[in-house]
Amino acid sequence: MKILNTLSLLSLAVIGSKAMKNISSKELVKDLTIGWSLGNTLDATCFETLDYNKNPIASETCWGNVKTTQELYYKLSDLGFNTFRIPTTWSGHFGNAPDYKINDQWLKRVREIVDYALNTGGYAILNIHHETWNHAFQKNLDSAKKILVAIWKQIAAEFADYDEHLIFEGMNEPRKVGDANEWNGGDYEGWSFVNEMNDLFVKTIRATGGNNALRHLMIPTYAACVMDNAVNNFKFPSGDDKVIVSLHSYSPYNFALNNGAGAISNFNDGSEIDWVMNIINSNFISKGIPVIIGEFGAMNRNNEDDRERWAEYYIKKATSLGIPCVIWDNGYFEGEGERFGLINRSTLQVVYPKLVNGLIKGLGNSIKTRTTVRKTTTTTSQSQPTNDNSCFSVNLGYSCCNGCEVVYTDSDGKWGVENGNWCGIKSSCNSASRNCWSERLGYPCCQSTSSVVYTDNDGKWGVEIGNWCGIY
Repeated sequence: MKILNTLSLLSLAVIGSKAMKNISSKELVKDLTIGWSLGNTLDATCFETLDYNKNPIASETCWGNVKTTQELYYKLSDLGFNTFRIPTTWSGHFGNAPDYKINDQWLKRVREIVDYALNTGGYAILNIHHETWNHAFQKNLDSAKKILVAIWKQIAAEFADYDEHLIFEGMNEPRKVGDANEWNGGDYEGWSFVNEMNDLFVKTIRATGGNNALRHLMIPTYAACVMDNAVNNFKFPSGDDKVIVSLHSYSPYNFALNNGAGAISNFNDGSEIDWVMNIINSNFISKGIPVIIGEFGAMNRNNEDDRERWAEYYIKKATSLGIPCVIWDNGYFEGEGERFGLINRSTLQVVYPKLVNGLIKGLGNSIKTRTTVRKTTTTTSQSQPTNDNSCFSVNLGYSCCNGCEVVYTDSDGKWGVENGNWCGIKSSCNSASRNCWSERLGYPCCQSTSSVVYTDNDGKWGVEIGNWCGIY
């Protein structure tokens, strides 16, 4: 027993770690149902009105949204969302060449919000968003490459231990800003810029090693658009099965996005959505290339009934092709701008419940019924008397285990490990109801539920009284 201590504990540490699942992105996207974007928040920029040095995290609320909370993500999870895109602008939050060091306070705040999303048991997508340095002109390419590598190396290092529930998105709508070709699908200069930056992004993340060697990555077409010329000139990397195409589609345009002449408030024609889905299918899905529509939406025109029909139609079409969609919510409900607000982030009231209902109906049977998860870092254990005299190991110089997970058996008895030390399993643990794997991780066995709400490398998890528990 004593001889095996070091080797056995080392093996246990490997077995018990939160390892990255080695699955393809094509498999991963099957677990993504409906997504929500934290728009106009971490992506907000107020260079002219804020002193970023004085308050590095003030930009989160400078476009009018409130500070993001954990409860917002729990509410969204309750509604059925399990994928959370976190648009993040890094411009203004990093230093000069050659290091381009990201501000520590900003990186910490980004990580907090990523954790909010992941605490629901869902997925998070983290990107670089409204940047000032990656406009898709050839003259910018060399400097943009240096910044991209520096920024993504730091992000990758910060989240190196996170598992497959965290996805990195290399760029948001990279395009020739201010150019005549900005929104028309691009030209050779723009396509080449985006393809080179995408390739460098993938290589940069892979080179950081650890979990990032298996990290699922999203790369966009030019401007993330679905136009023929952008799609036809997009280069998808070969030999890497953990890459996803990132596309945006506010369709039909006049119903969903147009805020000027030609805008309509009635949804009676899904042909433009059909066209978009056919382009995606013929160029990507039919070739085994996974896609996430990272932005879509239809702005408020006091037409919630029509938006409900639109949402169901859009999601039903996408779901039939295995394409997860992430709705854009910028927190704006009224006014002359883009009114994509969905949930009031202060009160957590769903302002347009019919729209949400349309999204969920569009999923059909794809959405998984689940209990809302409230995962915390608080360590809990089974409440039971701890009496060293109640087990065999005390006479051998080892304490009794508080839990009942058996990791080794010898002629002396059954052994567990707690806090990195061997302990003896009490005789009271012989009851099958006391024997589950989660106790060695600091979580109790489930006592009254067998409903699985989350599965990872450790096992199947349930929730009781707001806390995680292990199902055996």
